[in-house]
Amino acid sequence: MMLRLNGVRKYFGRGTINEVLALDGVTLDIEKGEFVCVIGSNGAGKSTLMNSIAGTFFPDEGSVVLQDNAITNWPEHKRAKFIGRVFQDPLSGTSANMTIEENMAIAMLRGKRRGLSRGVKPAHRELFQNRLKKLELGLENRLHDRVGLLSGGQRQALTMLMATLVRPDILLLDEHTAALDPKTAELILSLTRELVEELSLTTLMITHNMHHALAFGSRVIMMHRGRVIFDVRGEKVKSLTVDTLLESFHSVGIAEFSDRMLLV
Repeated sequence: MMLRLNGVRKYFGRGTINEVLALDGVTLDIEKGEFVCVIGSNGAGKSTLMNSIAGTFFPDEGSVVLQDNAITNWPEHKRAKFIGRVFQDPLSGTSANMTIEENMAIAMLRGKRRGLSRGVKPAHRELFQNRLKKLELGLENRLHDRVGLLSGGQRQALTMLMATLVRPDILLLDEHTAALDPKTAELILSLTRELVEELSLTTLMITHNMHHALAFGSRVIMMHRGRVIFDVRGEKVKSLTVDTLLESFHSVGIAEFSDRMLLV
């Protein structure tokens, strides 16, 4: 078992008139090597689920276990040794005022003591160039350029590389193509598939796009009002269509779901 959530509850504004139960007793086991796609409309609890795993905040109830480590109360920086993450906003995963190689050098030190040494080692620079060449964006020739000069798609591609430069136990993708134009989104999705397959990564991807969920997921999970309401894995995923997913929402009495709400 790579990841286990047991009875996880998370409230916001607890005890106030604005109280929201964002996660309602979520219990979930994720096996090593699974590519789990999480779908649902806005407010379903998808990002709250991911933030609970990443340590952005602690759950109010329940536990989170990563392999044999009980990480429920670990701060985010401690979990970062084991978790790679790519956010929806391409600007969130990199430092604009640092160069490409400086950003990648920091990623190489994820979970390690950084010390006081400065500069990038020649061996690391060669590694960075080799990784960047795979993007076919010419970034391997721009190691000394500040990241703030890159386009949003280039920054997101760089963030993907940085998140996997040191192989994580689990990769979290939080709607990581939602802010990109369709052509750039396809580039990032192609890179995602390549990295996940090359490194045999256990992956959790949030998406509003059910077509992407079916194309990438070895397992598809639907959430609604903080609960997992549908969970399909293995060979059964291959038989799913967007229509059957929508029917599954309706079958549990959720009439307000539509293609428009789930594909925005």
